[in-house]
Amino acid sequence: MIAVLVAAAVGLLSAFLPFTPAEPYLIATVATTSAPPVALGVAAAAGQTVGKVLIFLGARGAIRSTWLQRRLRRDAPAVPARPGRLGTMLARPKAAGARLVEVLERPHQSTGMLLVSAVTGLPPLLAASVYLGRTPMRPAAFAVTCLLGRAIRFVTVALAPQLAGY
Repeated sequence: MIAVLVAAAVGLLSAFLPFTPAEPYLIATVATTSAPPVALGVAAAAGQTVGKVLIFLGARGAIRSTWLQRRLRRDAPAVPARPGRLGTMLARPKAAGARLVEVLERPHQSTGMLLVSAVTGLPPLLAASVYLGRTPMRPAAFAVTCLLGRAIRFVTVALAPQLAGY
């Protein structure tokens, strides 16, 4: 039981500090104790989801703050036009990036991206949490998707020592 609570705490800590991943804790705990791997994986996923939801909500609040919006408008440098062939070459990736951002702001695409990020770590879930804080995604949808993805990842990692014969 204590190992499961510690797994939740490690998950919560790793949500904010990417250099303290939960995966090594899960593997070591399953390999050296009789703690149930599925419970450990779900606990770590729940802890990390709580942390990522706080990051998501924090990014949403910071991005929508009137102080930050005024500051960004005031400090934004004027972008000079890029004439010639170099300007045309640089404009294409920028336009493609703008289209990608537009697509990711649609709820179904952003949910898919979040699920992939939560399961694979690509893009990093911390970055996805901050990015999605500025989209219309609902916090409940974010939490459920993040929990599902992290549970898949962490339960799979926690079951690895058993599959390897430890």
